[in-house]
Amino acid sequence: MKVFAVILILGLTAGAPVIGLADTTTDLNSQVTTMNNLSSSPGQIKVINKISGDFSSFLGSDANAVVTGLRNGTPITLNSTTTTTDPTTGLPVTTTTPTVITPPTGHMGFGNVYISLALAKQQLSALGITQPTPEQLQAALTGGTITQTTGSGVTATTTTTNLQGILTMRSQNMGWGQIAQKLGFKLGPVIASMKSANHSLAATTSAASKSGN
Repeated sequence: MKVFAVILILGLTAGAPVIGLADTTTDLNSQVTTMNNLSSSPGQIKVINKISGDFSSFLGSDANAVVTGLRNGTPITLNSTTTTTDPTTGLPVTTTTPTVITPPTGHMGFGNVYISLALAKQQLSALGITQPTPEQLQAALTGGTITQTTGSGVTATTTTTNLQGILTMRSQNMGWGQIAQKLGFKLGPVIASMKSANHSLAATTSAASKSGN
């Protein structure tokens, strides 16, 4: 009886955080399932456009290409341009540099695509990056280093941050809760964003259904 009492007490003491984590995971999985199911109602193009729209301020004109590439598990080629002055002619010279992001996760459901981008946005925002370059986005998604310089001249400070890559961690069978915890984030904001997106998609489906009747 004493052994049972000890086990019961330990179970009750440890239960609260476990239940909390379970609730968060259940809620997240529910939103993932809802988003994936909605893709068969309004059509995949509408879901891609919705996710792209939600992350347009983060990804800019590359949003659609990134969402589509993550969804299909295909390499994503993003171009960055720099303009310098030719020392001989004094004319501007524009150089285009391609960055290829190859998702190690393969084909993903729309829900997982959304979570990947939401976590990448949080991670880069924590570094003060709200509109990442292709190289910075690549580091956040598949791993790499981000070098940032603040100040100028003798007061300039350079910081290098190593990122493991959200998709790389996911491809190693880590759950979204584990990944968020490793990054030091909570899944609450991600769940709230997904609920809003799913509500919008559901409303679109309902409106399309009524207009078709």
